[in-house]
Amino acid sequence: MTEIKDTDIVVIGAGASGIGAALTAVEKGCGVVLLEKGNKFGGAGMFGAQGLFAVESAQQQAKHINYTVSDAFNELLEYTHYRSNAKITKKILSRSAETIDWLASNGLKTELVNNTQEPHQKHAEVYHQYIDKFNGFQKLMDNFIDRGGILLTETSGLGIITDNSGQISGVRILHEGRSSTINCKAVICADGGFIGNQEMVAKYSAVAPDVLHSMGERKATGDGIKMLEKIGGDTRHIGTFENHAATVISPTNPKWRQQSLFTLTNIPLLWIDKQAARFVNEEVVYDFALWGNATYAAGGYYYIILDQNLVSTLEKQQLDWTDAFERTFKTLTHEPVSHKIGPFSTLQNDLADAVANKAAWTAKTLDSLALQLKLDPQKLDATIKQYNEFTANKKDDLFYKSSQFLSFKVEQGPFYALKACSTSLGTIGGIETNENMEVLDQKSNIIKGAYATGNNASGMYDTSYPTLEGISCAFAWNSGRIAGESAANILN
Repeated sequence: MTEIKDTDIVVIGAGASGIGAALTAVEKGCGVVLLEKGNKFGGAGMFGAQGLFAVESAQQQAKHINYTVSDAFNELLEYTHYRSNAKITKKILSRSAETIDWLASNGLKTELVNNTQEPHQKHAEVYHQYIDKFNGFQKLMDNFIDRGGILLTETSGLGIITDNSGQISGVRILHEGRSSTINCKAVICADGGFIGNQEMVAKYSAVAPDVLHSMGERKATGDGIKMLEKIGGDTRHIGTFENHAATVISPTNPKWRQQSLFTLTNIPLLWIDKQAARFVNEEVVYDFALWGNATYAAGGYYYIILDQNLVSTLEKQQLDWTDAFERTFKTLTHEPVSHKIGPFSTLQNDLADAVANKAAWTAKTLDSLALQLKLDPQKLDATIKQYNEFTANKKDDLFYKSSQFLSFKVEQGPFYALKACSTSLGTIGGIETNENMEVLDQKSNIIKGAYATGNNASGMYDTSYPTLEGISCAFAWNSGRIAGESAANILN
């Protein structure tokens, strides 16, 4: 690359928040260098997300949806028990509709679709699904470059340089094994949190890393957070994870998957924790954030218990149960939801394959199964007896599970256990900022010229991911745009 020595703003990370920040800043006449650690831009905002939240958008108004910024603001603050930053929340929500228009004007169009999770069907529609996602992101980047922006791929940020007064003066970078410095007046750290850094995950997660299955950005290794912390950024709320559902994984084969078993993970069968006890109404499976929270709170994993009668039934019969993820995927393809699962003609073989890949266990008796799982056999026996009574009476006196899902006793061996582990889409807490996404020190003073956005920034959440669909992606885009605008206004 031609060495770049000077610019106005360096943006670290070219995902949704980084692109949002960089394009907004060049629109306001600033020189911007956008760094991307990998060889492709987009990050989790492109490769993972399918859309974003917005409120009071033109599309919602066209459908006469009566859901306001005030409604969303109160919903979010109540979810976080008012332990989040109200000013940040208000600003993100207030900008969300205009950001939908801005994305469309720059080539990334969206369509307002039905909410993608079953419990949210009576909630106002808020999910704006990307149209032609990859081409749309390319148009955003083309517009950035056409306006004079510079994208450097395979380039990492190494450190932020400040002068004697504490003002940002540059960023040290690493490009293709060679380090250099770009002089700048502001830096926006937008590189996606730290889900890709196993040491940081182990330090800040409440569960063991081996049961926290990451579906987040592997390149998000906490570089921006660590750089900002070194210049005084406050990390008091670091360690919030975007828990999202649970999944069955093989500890020995990362590429292993069996669709039939994933479907069984997505319905409310019998779940037990590491104490051999039920821990939740399994219908929580239908709300991904709450399902993820319940799994995380249970220690990061649980077991799904099946008996041979259920397996034999599912090999031959279809159930009028809804796969929790069916609506999500059918919305993408604009197909109707069937509200049915099965039959799974290969289920017996799929379970054997899962056992071979250490994702499941089987035994002729419940006592033997308990010993394999390192559970107390008496506790497991008591849990199964109680659950079978609930099933016989069609009444769950413990957690009030709907009678529809009290359809299968666990009594005919052999028995099976699938291990479902916490799934995280990323980390969603890092550096404290104000509503302009300016980094704050431990005394809440602004560190001039330093900004944190997206998964690098704290303030929008409390201890868990909210149930508003698409809110983390909306936070990424809007916090990025706010940071780009804020930096440009100060420099201009």
